[in-house]
Amino acid sequence: MCTLTVVTGDDTYVMAMNRDEKIARSVGLPPEIHECDGTKAFYPSDGDGGTWLATNEYGIALALLNWHDIAPHSTAPTRKRSRGRVIPALIDSRSLSAMHEVFAVSNFREMMPFRLVGVFPSEQEIWEWRWDSARLDFHVHAWEARHWFSSSLSDERAESLRGAACRMARHQLDAGSVRWLRRLQASHVGGPFSLCVHREDVKTLSYTEVMVKSGSVSMCHFRGSPCVMSPADSVEIEIDRAAHQNPVVRGVGCSAF
Repeated sequence: MCTLTVVTGDDTYVMAMNRDEKIARSVGLPPEIHECDGTKAFYPSDGDGGTWLATNEYGIALALLNWHDIAPHSTAPTRKRSRGRVIPALIDSRSLSAMHEVFAVSNFREMMPFRLVGVFPSEQEIWEWRWDSARLDFHVHAWEARHWFSSSLSDERAESLRGAACRMARHQLDAGSVRWLRRLQASHVGGPFSLCVHREDVKTLSYTEVMVKSGSVSMCHFRGSPCVMSPADSVEIEIDRAAHQNPVVRGVGCSAF
């Protein structure tokens, strides 16, 4: 269960994500820098080597949401592979075209359904890949503010109730600002379907922001609910603008899985 928000600018954006999980699960580990095939990326970890959100030195960001309203195919194996492994295998891509190459040789079999959102500032496109446990398809979204919602109770109900809260928030004077974004992600409107979750068995375990500006990309990670806003773990690196202008399509190397 998660809520993901992307607010776009000319060639900038801010992404924010609540990680909602069973309270028994670990809050995870703070962001660390990883390097694969010459690309620096950073992301928090679920403790088992996986993640739900990451960005890299080219300003590309990926976020994964569980897709609860799609029942796995009856032919799907009972033994499952972790969806948390998807993003670490892809985030070293230096461009959208390079990521397409990795997708072409990737194997998602034995994974439960998920939606993967990718933000590509150089192309000014937002992509959404959907895996239903048997087939992968995609949607391309315009370069504009968007929200995605996931809930083990019902993705559809979460989209309806949380979506209404987001639409109301857009009328606020500071809409689109980081302060507005944090206030929105900490909202308790909607009871069990609120953006900031506090249920008996499930709550928002962390809140993470990715900010891409003209010369840098940064991540702020807050362990705990966004309504509390504990001190942040932060990482910031410069964006490789030369690669944006002349993207290098690298081999799949350590990314394919």
